[in-house]
Amino acid sequence: MGLVTFRSAVSTDIEHIVRIDSCARADETRRTLIESGIARAECLVAFADELPVGYGVMNHLFFNRGFVSLIYVDAAHRRQRVATRLFDEFERRCRSNRIFTSTNLSNLTMQGLLASRGYGLSGMVQDLDEGDPEMFYSKKLAIRS
Repeated sequence: MGLVTFRSAVSTDIEHIVRIDSCARADETRRTLIESGIARAECLVAFADELPVGYGVMNHLFFNRGFVSLIYVDAAHRRQRVATRLFDEFERRCRSNRIFTSTNLSNLTMQGLLASRGYGLSGMVQDLDEGDPEMFYSKKLAIRS
């Protein structure tokens, strides 16, 4: 994989994003979340060799704190630090002194990534996905001016 670059997603990126994200192809709700994130300039897309390899969505609607609601990396580009670099960028852009995200209890890969980045468990919510609680994580960031 060549150099990975990031930029805010634009409406013409939606088809490229959906092409790499099988969940977005199968779930209209996911596609709507991505489209909304793009419309509000909350979606970042990662490119390698001018091809999209991942994306993420962050907003500040969670108690006025940064909340990364979605991170996705194309299966062929996983374990190549794309998600790490997306988190780097979201943490840099975060306007609050604490950033939050969540993942399912079953998603051990994401939990490992969050632990390696210094995120701590903030809480758990049952009943979003049957039998697979949602685990919320947060990380204190440098003081924002």
